[in-house]
Amino acid sequence: MTITSTASSGGGLADFGVFQNEKVYTVYLDMRSDDEDRSPSWTLQYAILQPPAGDVAGRIRGTPTPPYATLKQVPGFGAEITANCAHQLIVASAILNAAGQLEQVAMKQTPDPRVTAPLIEALKTWAFQPAMIDGSPVALKILLGIRLVR
Repeated sequence: MTITSTASSGGGLADFGVFQNEKVYTVYLDMRSDDEDRSPSWTLQYAILQPPAGDVAGRIRGTPTPPYATLKQVPGFGAEITANCAHQLIVASAILNAAGQLEQVAMKQTPDPRVTAPLIEALKTWAFQPAMIDGSPVALKILLGIRLVR
């Protein structure tokens, strides 16, 4: 299921200033390791990464297919950090390039700053089947809503 919205009109996450007057899509990443795993899905909000404002001719048009995570790594946090963050929303932003790699990963919200460095390093190892428009991969700007479980 894909939800379409604008930055301030809904979708899966609050407005963190990443998206501006553009169509924003929301999908949910299954984070379970198997059918018995209780890990909740993570929220992935994305929009097409457009060229600079002055480059009207280079503007990308069309509806992108959702990116698909093919390699996901979640760092093992200690019991104290996991308990402190359990069920609270952690939000990261990044650029998902056309090759399916995350770049410019940054934390937007976390209940515990000790989560930041290990989570950013783990997200940099993720791989995606990139979003496509008319058969060509496109870069996206993304927000990732993360919930840890005890």
